[in-house]
Amino acid sequence: MVNALTLASALAVATFVPLLQPGDTIPPIPLVDQSGHSFSVAQLRGDAVVLSFIYTRCADRQMCPLVSSKFERLQQLIGTARVRLLEITLDPQFDTPRVLRTYGQAYGAQTNRWTLATGAPASIDELAARMGIATRWTRPGALIHTEAAIVVDPEGRIVQTIDGNAWTPEQLLATARATVGSAPSPLTRAVLWLTAAIESCGGTRGALSAWQMLAILLLAIGAISIVFFRAFRGAR
Repeated sequence: MVNALTLASALAVATFVPLLQPGDTIPPIPLVDQSGHSFSVAQLRGDAVVLSFIYTRCADRQMCPLVSSKFERLQQLIGTARVRLLEITLDPQFDTPRVLRTYGQAYGAQTNRWTLATGAPASIDELAARMGIATRWTRPGALIHTEAAIVVDPEGRIVQTIDGNAWTPEQLLATARATVGSAPSPLTRAVLWLTAAIESCGGTRGALSAWQMLAILLLAIGAISIVFFRAFRGAR
């Protein structure tokens, strides 16, 4: 008799798919948007894409609803930049185009900027697995899954994958804008610099908000200015 561990290992081997890495092109897996139109990520070429996975029945406010709220903020920040937003459901049997359209409306999703997508379960499972998203149903309507935000360049290549949901909209938008030649604002550049500094010291990406990081940056600049001022006075 095969024990549970052996069975789980066998299933993992049987369903293994190679993970997509930065520089890889997202395969043209068929999807359907909230208006019922068929498309694939490959058809979004020409624009940078910020992509994440959600499902509309998620009841944990710190999971999918939080991600969608950040996408709402992203949509407000995009302006004229050639950046598209894409949320793909992990629950395609329930999340029909109509359900996704209603869900998107609750967050103010503009269809020309923010696509919510479903598709055949096999297609969704393959795309999620290749993006490194692990899923497990605990009961009907309740799904445990990992989270990630993925930035895709205008050629359909993955630029960056950020695991979890601690990223900030400003952080992702700066990365996306850079792939289409739109320079980030000074505030965004400062936030990115400070984020990199925090990570190099062992901190967690996205743990602080943009304004918190800017405040720390300004304090650091102030402290350095005082040191140079005192050194200059002492040299006179």
